[in-house]
Amino acid sequence: MRSGVSERRVQPASAQCFVCGTENPHGLGAVFYDDGSEVTVEVTPAEHHQSWPGVLHGGVITAILDETIGRVAFLSDRWVQTAKLEVRFKRPAPLGEPLRARGFLVKDSRRLMQMSGELTLAGTGELLAEATGSFVPLGDEARAELIRRLGGDFAAWERFRQRSGR
Repeated sequence: MRSGVSERRVQPASAQCFVCGTENPHGLGAVFYDDGSEVTVEVTPAEHHQSWPGVLHGGVITAILDETIGRVAFLSDRWVQTAKLEVRFKRPAPLGEPLRARGFLVKDSRRLMQMSGELTLAGTGELLAEATGSFVPLGDEARAELIRRLGGDFAAWERFRQRSGR
């Protein structure tokens, strides 16, 4: 920590994920960060992500929030699957403007993790949507298989994590 501010680290991305995929031409290309206690991301949705003209599709909002809060499990060295996700839409999310999502842990009972998050306008902080979710941790074999199949930099993330004791 420097000057009271936690350092941010980049989280891994897969090749074809709609939200973070490095090779998905239709996705958001989101780059996720964490500071050890929460996960953040900024995205600027394009016209092909719309529902009504000028408005981001609710399914895309849901995907951003699901990905953001699900990645909080990485902070506990766990990989998870969504068991339940509830999204409350507060205001229409515009296209072509930077949006910020953040996610954080609510409860970890080892068999089930509960996380929450929000999506805001990056420039003003205006709340656009909130989400809460329950996530089931993956076992070691499922995690290893996903690392093998995901592409992107997940394998490098795992090697770094093992070397650094995280």
